[in-house]
Amino acid sequence: MAECLIAGIWILGVIFNLGNYIKEYWKFKSILKKSFAYQQPEDMCSKILQELEMKRKVTLYQNYAVTSPIVVGWWNKKIIFPVQDYEERELVTILYHELVHIRQHILEMKKIGIFLKLIFWCNPIMNSLLRNIDEWGEIACDRYVCYETAYPYTVKEYYTVAVDGLEQSHIWMPQMVTGFKKKSNFKRRLLQMKNYRKEKEMKVVGGVALSLGLCVLSTTTTFAAAEGFKAGYEKVFDDTKVMVEDEGAEDIEYEEDFISENENIIFYNQSGINLIDESGAIDSTSLEKGVTLIVGTVYAKKNQAITIRLNITPADKSVQYGIITSGNKMRYVNGTGACSHAFSISSSDNFQIFIKNTSSKTVTIEGGLYSLLKQFVAKSFKCFFLIF
Repeated sequence: MAECLIAGIWILGVIFNLGNYIKEYWKFKSILKKSFAYQQPEDMCSKILQELEMKRKVTLYQNYAVTSPIVVGWWNKKIIFPVQDYEERELVTILYHELVHIRQHILEMKKIGIFLKLIFWCNPIMNSLLRNIDEWGEIACDRYVCYETAYPYTVKEYYTVAVDGLEQSHIWMPQMVTGFKKKSNFKRRLLQMKNYRKEKEMKVVGGVALSLGLCVLSTTTTFAAAEGFKAGYEKVFDDTKVMVEDEGAEDIEYEEDFISENENIIFYNQSGINLIDESGAIDSTSLEKGVTLIVGTVYAKKNQAITIRLNITPADKSVQYGIITSGNKMRYVNGTGACSHAFSISSSDNFQIFIKNTSSKTVTIEGGLYSLLKQFVAKSFKCFFLIF
């Protein structure tokens, strides 16, 4: 029940967050429908694309609702500019910044982060992950533009354009876009640029090795946590499985032919006394090892049940108890201590109630039968309420 409740809460959270994401997406898409082609910097864009060896098509647009340059799109990327006049220096800086974002697949990284946040919405680390992806993407872009390209201006001019763009950016932006919109981390970005040393840059092989090392460590930690959980679960299971198995064993009903010649049987009528009184109570009696005691006969109708309840002393000793039909078919279960079982009746008949001591010592038996009529009425009422 607890697992189902937790799973239900998780699914509701996924649906809620997915709904918000779709709502944001369509809201922003309706804004983008009002975009129109931006022809002025196309030549600049082509030159930078050629320098960056990018073969992917990138189109330029303007939009009155956008107040800062952004990149959107899945496969065919679009750079959307605000409707305003730009100096050549500003256009070059913006194009380098946004095209390097596209080259470094920052949008794809953000989409993966959004997917992880949808799945692991209850983990607060996911929000931190998205923030770190944003920050890392901006810093990586800054470094690449200023140190790895033919960007014709200084680092100071680069950040001046970026800050100007940030000061104008106040429109709401969804998480599936990227651009000049991270004013809070500018100080950190400037420090990163100041401390950057090209000769100490990690090579691709080192990056792959580090990623593999992190994966191995994460896998090891996850495996250790899983093994610890498994050990705890097995400990709890071992502490409770005996009780569960015993209860399951008592509920298993068996059916065999009753051959009285092969049994050490004591019939209640041998002493002339019925061990079942009018209230259905079974008188306390001792039962030796291997002896079968027929305690009485009852009549039951079709669709009724005969419920036998026993109290066995010593409580750890086992007996078989059940009913014998007029056709000499016996149905029984195994029981220890305080036990009971309901034998459903498929056809009206007289049934003998028997108890057999299957333990190695003499046991004392007492118990009774539930009222067949009351049980039948109770079942009828239960069915009535289930139907309505």
